[in-house]
Amino acid sequence: MFKWFHSAPPQLSTGIGKIKSDFIQMLEKGKTEFLLACQVSIHGVSSDAVREETTQLDKSINKLERQIRKELIIHSSVRSQIDPECLVFMSIAKDAERLGDYSKNIFDMGELAPILPSGKEKEQLVVLQIVISHLFDDCAEAIRSESEEKARQVICECQWAGKQCDAVTKELLNLEVPNRRTASDVLMFRFMKRLTSHLRNICSSVVQPIHKLDFTKKITKTSDISETLLERKASIQSEFDAELQKY
Repeated sequence: MFKWFHSAPPQLSTGIGKIKSDFIQMLEKGKTEFLLACQVSIHGVSSDAVREETTQLDKSINKLERQIRKELIIHSSVRSQIDPECLVFMSIAKDAERLGDYSKNIFDMGELAPILPSGKEKEQLVVLQIVISHLFDDCAEAIRSESEEKARQVICECQWAGKQCDAVTKELLNLEVPNRRTASDVLMFRFMKRLTSHLRNICSSVVQPIHKLDFTKKITKTSDISETLLERKASIQSEFDAELQKY
């Protein structure tokens, strides 16, 4: 889809370049907010210690979305037409804004949940934290470099992570005797899935035409990643251990 960028007149390339830069900032701030939220909801860091930074990041992401909308209107007005890239950025900017919202939801779980996650559920959440952190970086790189190969990799990885969240959620909902963490764990895995869904939607803009944005079934059809979250842990063991040692 981003091949449309190259058809823009040189004098307008700065405008689209600024929009793209602002969008990358949204992803970078979203990743930081997500990791701060995980500190609270997974690792037990006091919410007071990171609340102000988390709130400011969320506000900054919202401000960048409004700024991108404004820049898109100006860009379209100067050209006296609505270009395809404007429609694309209007769509994926909302996905990036939702990344901040779901990170805030994860932060809130740290305050609302009766106890911290433990055992298998905590291990799975830490694996997801690491995987999604990488996905933020890879998604930003796919947009920055307009790499279809990178975008397809992210889309398939997001699809896998989302399916794992569904599997764990189903398992938790079918517990005969729910424990004190069950409801909050279900929500946590649901929020994690929504993060991967929005990252996937963003990367679809690199490989799909406008009318197929967010639709990636054909791209993931040939992807065969069958490992579970706990099986993935083995391949990121050093990162997993380092993450736990921080707290």
